Amino acid sequence: MKYLSSFSNLATLTISLISVQSATAATLTLDFTKLSGLTGGSPGQTAVFRAEIPALNDITSMVINDNSQGQGGSEGQVSGFDLDAIKLSSIFTNNAADVNSIAGLDVFDFSSNGTVLTLGTQRPPEASQLFGNIGGVINNLVATLENFDANSTTDPKKIFGFVTLGDDGKIAFKLKSPLSITTPLYLYFGEVGDNGEVATVEVMGKHIPEPSSVAALSLVGIFLGVTRSKKNKAE
Repeated sequence: MKYLSSFSNLATLTISLISVQSATAATLTLDFTKLSGLTGGSPGQTAVFRAEIPALNDITSMVINDNSQGQGGSEGQVSGFDLDAIKLSSIFTNNAADVNSIAGLDVFDFSSNGTVLTLGTQRPPEASQLFGNIGGVINNLVATLENFDANSTTDPKKIFGFVTLGDDGKIAFKLKSPLSITTPLYLYFGEVGDNGEVATVEVMGKHIPEPSSVAALSLVGIFLGVTRSKKNKAE
């Protein structure tokens, strides 16, 4: 009887540890593949990148960080990574030209309620502000982050369709509601100009329990059953 009680306590501890593991918050940096071709407005020179998001529970936000280290691109108001658009989709494509036509999930809020822009620095000669924001807030009437439609130009009369992060800048997207993934989802985002500026992307969520955790729980149940059977025979 004492043995069974001790193992029951061990089982409770094991289950508790599994629950803690499954609820642990996770920040994942995604690995991206560059798609073939280009897309965008006029001129359309947006490079598109794709990453598969692994199984996660309760994804709450995604962050794009400029990682250009002052290299590539231009200066002034378009210093650093120039984000054309971002899309989350269950559809896989290798072609940048197709990214506008594939269906996307309605998870992003491109207003000030759903985005947090942390502006980086400009390369000289500096402009009054980086492109696509007003006072540090996304101007999505100009940035149009829901569409891969950027005009890849610095011509004041034609520049349109993106937001510039600046060197070491970043933009966080708070999802409309927590998102859980059990089937493959693909994150697509575009860099205007395809001129060497790069970024990293982080996803914040909770890990789905590892198979080993489920196996551990099953073994606990089996062991308890065997122990109870032995106890009954002893009585």
